[in-house]
Amino acid sequence: MATVEVLPFEDAHARDVARLATTVQWPSLTDPEVVARVCAAPGSVSYVARDEDAGLVGWAQALTDGVLQAHLSFLAVHPGHRRRGIGRLLTVATFQATGAKRVDLVTDGAADGFYGTFPHRRLAGYRLYPGDPEA
Repeated sequence: MATVEVLPFEDAHARDVARLATTVQWPSLTDPEVVARVCAAPGSVSYVARDEDAGLVGWAQALTDGVLQAHLSFLAVHPGHRRRGIGRLLTVATFQATGAKRVDLVTDGAADGFYGTFPHRRLAGYRLYPGDPEA
């Protein structure tokens, strides 16, 4: 089995992250320029997972105040590389780099089994789209 390395995001990773977003069907992140801007935003912390044979196979991004709160905004692992611990490595590395005491996230429910393996409290939440009547 190939070695996977988790590294801080660099602009050179943007094209591969956009390709991964296409694979996992996240249309809002298929433009490398958008990916680079998301990862460079104030309070953003991003990591990638690179497989020595396959290249970039995962990406995570969180927003943080650096003290108390972080929000795991994105976590993607290539479907062919799931169930190998890559998502956990990315989640832990990203969270540790935020400097926060807790992290919130939104999921569609498909990843409940994965996120439920971390120490957590389940809370109700909302995703707001102010000004978007079609949300």
